[in-house]
Amino acid sequence: MKNKSLISIFLLAILLISGCRAQSGELAIQNAWARPASNGNNGAAYFTLENGTSSEDRLLSVTTEIADAAEVHMSMMHSNGVMSMQMQEEVAIPSGESLEFKPGGLHVMFIGLNQDLKAGDIIFLTLNFEKAGNLAIEIPVKEQ
Repeated sequence: MKNKSLISIFLLAILLISGCRAQSGELAIQNAWARPASNGNNGAAYFTLENGTSSEDRLLSVTTEIADAAEVHMSMMHSNGVMSMQMQEEVAIPSGESLEFKPGGLHVMFIGLNQDLKAGDIIFLTLNFEKAGNLAIEIPVKEQ
């Protein structure tokens, strides 16, 4: 009887742990936010992308009406201490994994904003994936 209780607790723990990863059968966005920025300047958005599907997918592009262009960039520090950004043609998201878009790493760059982004605003993006197609998301503008 004691062994059955231990086995039940162990199985429950496994279920709880596995529930913490994206297993919904779809792509999901968590913890989205964008920095405040002024019209005519550039801006950035960040989020965690969770791939709950059974196969790898690729983020191919991002579109929005708030800027002339939206691109996925990777920030990187060079050996000489200079920070730079490189546009990413696509970003792979392995099955069952999460990918964090964050300051100093991957992020969505808005080039040529056509409006101010003020704390409390909500902006809209469409993420275009190789397999999942388009995913429309809302992103709050926040001071961080």
